[in-house]
Order: sequence, then C-alpha cells, then structure tokens
Amino acid sequence: MDGDEKAWKHSQPMPMRGSPCVVTEANALVFTSKLPIKNRIFLFSDSDRAIPGDWGYVASVRQGVPPEGIMAEVDAWLRQYPDAWLAVDMRVGVIPPAIPELEDTLRTFPRVVIVIVSDDTRDHAWPRWNLPL
Repeated sequence: MDGDEKAWKHSQPMPMRGSPCVVTEANALVFTSKLPIKNRIFLFSDSDRAIPGDWGYVASVRQGVPPEGIMAEVDAWLRQYPDAWLAVDMRVGVIPPAIPELEDTLRTFPRVVIVIVSDDTRDHAWPRWNLPL
C-alpha cells in the first residue's frame, strides 16, 4: 500500500493464506473457473439469499448469536471442510461479519480468503485479486 494513499498500488495474482484479496462476485466466478484445482468455496455472509455459483454458505451473523457463537460455527466449518476457501461477503447492503478485529482475523485465518466486494476499484484493506489470464 502507498504511504500517501489508502489504495493498493498492485493487485495480487492469487489469494493465499495470510494474504486475503478483494474481488467482485463476477470476477471471482470467472477466476475460480479458470483455476486448475477446484477448491470448494463457502460464502461467509449475513444470508444465504445471494450465494454465487455452486458455493456453500456459512453464517457471518445470526440474530441473538454473539461473535463467540459465530466463531464456534466457523471452527466447526474449518474441521468439516479442511481444503475449502472462505469468501467473506462485504458487498454493499450486506451486514458485515460479527467478528471483532476482522482485518487481523482474516490475515491470520488458516485458509485461503477472498473478500467479495461490490466495487474492487475502491480503497480496501486488502489488495485486489487480478488473475493473469
């Protein structure tokens, strides 16, 4: 990231553990379809109403469930799907995940993380995923 700006100067060719990246839903679907290995992807979102493609779903907020409860569900998901990717839904209109210190949590998350956004050209805490085609 540039010291004078909040935007990342360079994109990232692939999401990696410890280095999440942002991508639009449309680009995520295109990029993942071109990958040689098809890992299962789960959308970490406030609702299962808008799950892209054949992705699964993990609740990021639930009425009456504290952040500790959400993290317990994520821990169970981690054990059940050891090779899956987590797509964190940060699109406009979506309630952000009920997790304290989200940026740090995603950077230390033991899986590949992509952050689904409505506009990947805006300033984000992570670089943009731009798969070289």
